[in-house]
Amino acid sequence: MDRKQHYFVKIAEKEINEMSIPDRSTEYEIVATHDEVEALRELFLEENKNAKNSVEYLSKPFDEWGADDERNSYDDHLITVYRNVYRLGTDKTKEKINELGILKQ
Repeated sequence: MDRKQHYFVKIAEKEINEMSIPDRSTEYEIVATHDEVEALRELFLEENKNAKNSVEYLSKPFDEWGADDERNSYDDHLITVYRNVYRLGTDKTKEKINELGILKQ
């Protein structure tokens, strides 16, 4: 059985570390199994693809419909990342994410 341990996630940097690395970016502590961490890494990889697609649409003039769809897709995916971090998060992590007000409870 995969045991849970503490990890530290920096969503903006798409990083997951086994120890806290204090700097200016927001860090969220989670308690997760190796498989749960790998699933979160996969979400970060998908987010990179969504961000790339958004940039491609934004660089095309007069294609606002497509750009809106890509931005919405990126936003929805980012919310999925936050939901997963929230689900695995410590009480302090859940409190931080609740303060952002981005997740509908």
